[in-house]
Amino acid sequence: MVDTKCATAAPSCPARGPKPCLLCGRPGVIESLYFPGPSSPAAPPPGKGRIIRYRLCEACGRQRQSLLEIIEARIESDLRSSGLI
Repeated sequence: MVDTKCATAAPSCPARGPKPCLLCGRPGVIESLYFPGPSSPAAPPPGKGRIIRYRLCEACGRQRQSLLEIIEARIESDLRSSGLI
């Protein structure tokens, strides 16, 4: 039998809640995309594409241009720790 508790109450399902800021963990309000380049450890296989979604809070979002290297390193670290790269 399939558990449908989340499916019947999707708006309140914890899995559908707002994602936290990638950098500080506060509620994420700015949705962003990361396109890993060919030299990135997160680069897709040849002939494929990869887009990674992440969120930033307002405070981190205001500084995102100066934080791009930190954001990229955090994404790659998270992917490594999860075994995806």
